[in-house]
Amino acid sequence: KDISKWAVEAAACGRCCVWALLAMEDRSKKPSDHLYWARTASTTQPVEHKPLDAAAQAALQSAAAKPGAAWNAAATWEEKDISKWAHELLSSTLLPTLAAAEAELTASEAAALPADSRGASGLRCALKVSAVSSVSGDVTHVLSRGKQRVVFELTLKLKLELELRESDGTLLQLVAGSLSLSEVANDDLDGARMPSSHKTSCDQPEWAPLLRAAAGRAWPPLKGALVALVEQAKEKWR
Repeated sequence: KDISKWAVEAAACGRCCVWALLAMEDRSKKPSDHLYWARTASTTQPVEHKPLDAAAQAALQSAAAKPGAAWNAAATWEEKDISKWAHELLSSTLLPTLAAAEAELTASEAAALPADSRGASGLRCALKVSAVSSVSGDVTHVLSRGKQRVVFELTLKLKLELELRESDGTLLQLVAGSLSLSEVANDDLDGARMPSSHKTSCDQPEWAPLLRAAAGRAWPPLKGALVALVEQAKEKWR
């Protein structure tokens, strides 16, 4: 006798019974029954938050004033690349304002004048940065045993403008050119002269010797700008 139809009906009925039992079981449970913390009463007292007293506030402020990152409480060694910040500071603030004070020509500068301008007495010149072409290189803030250092190696390209005037202040010649310094580093700040890596170019070839001879006038204010860079970096990341 074919009982397949009966078997199918029985199986369907069995499944319905199982589903009914599961539904009844689910309705008997609360939504939080599967959570241990919801079924267990807490025996601990809630934490009471109190405002910091004066001593605690002073301790926090003292810790925040220490140089370096919080994880480096001993201030043993920490480096931070600040190249982007340094490039922007030099390009927008420190270098565009550089100027050497007007002064009488030195012997070497007078000898570099074009032939038709030599022999004049009392000639004076002033040199200034007219534009910053580019600033590149690495600048790193270092914290070592609680002491700060700013290590740099920079390449600078500047536009220069030289004014040559007679003794009474009359403008005799305006000379335009550029100054490039490669790999200027901390050790160069100890020198009284422009680093030997510098190069000059002049828009007026006949005045190129004078611009080359007078380029050294730019070193004191340029060195001052680099010193200012170091000091501002220490203040910002102290």
